[in-house]
Amino acid sequence: MTDAYAARMSVWLMDRAARLDQRGQGTVEYVGVVVTMALLLGAVAVAARGWGNDIGNSLKEVVKDSVGFASERLTTR
Repeated sequence: MTDAYAARMSVWLMDRAARLDQRGQGTVEYVGVVVTMALLLGAVAVAARGWGNDIGNSLKEVVKDSVGFASERLTTR
């Protein structure tokens, strides 16, 4: 095995390893956004208890619009 061949092989292997390390990163970020949104909505729901139905309905519309926008963006890719 020549040095040039060994160098090419090691660069190829390092490139493959770097690509495998980043696989699934987008999924982790989407899960983080969903968890953060769920925690925020839970906190708002607890804080808004007893404030009336108008806040709940407004919050429901915002969540419905957000989910619709996100699903529309995901299906167009």
